[in-house]
Amino acid sequence: MAEPLFDLELHHGRCVAVTTEALSPEGLLPEERAFAESLGTLRRETWVAGRVAMRQALARLGERAPPILPDDRGAPVLPPGLAGSISHKQRVAVALLAREATARIGVDVELDAPRRHDIAAKVLRPEELAELEGMTEEQRKREVLLRFSAKEAVYKALDPYVRRYVGFLEVALRLDGEGAGEVTPDLRNGEGPFAFEVRWMRREGLILTTARVERS
Repeated sequence: MAEPLFDLELHHGRCVAVTTEALSPEGLLPEERAFAESLGTLRRETWVAGRVAMRQALARLGERAPPILPDDRGAPVLPPGLAGSISHKQRVAVALLAREATARIGVDVELDAPRRHDIAAKVLRPEELAELEGMTEEQRKREVLLRFSAKEAVYKALDPYVRRYVGFLEVALRLDGEGAGEVTPDLRNGEGPFAFEVRWMRREGLILTTARVERS
């Protein structure tokens, strides 16, 4: 079994990260390997890495699971009583897993490096943009990327409830400097109400964000 890049007990569950380098699908179940073979080369590499990370997270929790195949929304199907999420970026894949019967969780990973193009207007609402005033260009880009990642995690946790694409401007975030934040939804179809939690960190040159969403 591949050595994890990191293995963390986070606020929203156990999080395991692996790199795709020299990663083999041998640790997966036959049905998972068969599904992986149906994918293109690049997609197969990251899909396998995500399942390897999830199976390691399951092992850490002392859990076993049948084949972890995607549902009709692309999320990993886990046994009752477990909630989980997978994310990958280039050579890294992460899995978040928790014993959770009442809520859903999401995870996102991004390379902690400013993007070439400014995506702020597409990702942030006016009140969020106002919080970035006075920052240097590099600081601003890193903060935009952090909020992009946090929203991705929120949307993954929210998707099982709304079962649709949620635009970036349907959620506003206010992140603090301690790795947490507040979520204010403005869902265009009026779904909810929901209780949101979001957490974030920078580690190993990565941005790692997690979210928990529950009906309230």
